[in-house]
Amino acid sequence: MAIRLGRFSSRTFGFFALSVFFACSPASQISLQYGTELKQAEVNKVLAENPLGASENIKITTLGQGQGVSHHLVQVRDREKPHVHKIHDGTVVMVKGGGYLMMENRRIDMSAGDIVYIPRNAVHYFVNTASEPTVAFVVFSPPFDGKDTVPVEKP
Repeated sequence: MAIRLGRFSSRTFGFFALSVFFACSPASQISLQYGTELKQAEVNKVLAENPLGASENIKITTLGQGQGVSHHLVQVRDREKPHVHKIHDGTVVMVKGGGYLMMENRRIDMSAGDIVYIPRNAVHYFVNTASEPTVAFVVFSPPFDGKDTVPVEKP
């Protein structure tokens, strides 16, 4: 039996392949191509070079950006505050750890390999339930500049 997936754009196929990579194997390497430049990094090396400080709750490390997207590793020690992104859509791939994402009054339990899409203007926040900081690979479209995180009251 064949499953028809329809037509993929090269960006969609690339993200799909990266998502399958994270879900099916240990998250040890990230390969991202921007134009003709191929950037490769080992996840553990990026985390070691950008440690979550003892007094930090969240750390965002930008891996790179293309014309329409940006890629980040996000470490969360405890929890995020409820917020929205007014002009950014986000896709989160859990790399290690776990917890739950509250999005528009719905709880989504997450562990390594899980993927969630967060549309712009959706009230959301993540709560880490693991004993160590949780790490996620996050894709924002358009590229994230760090300024579009708007706090909101808990829904």
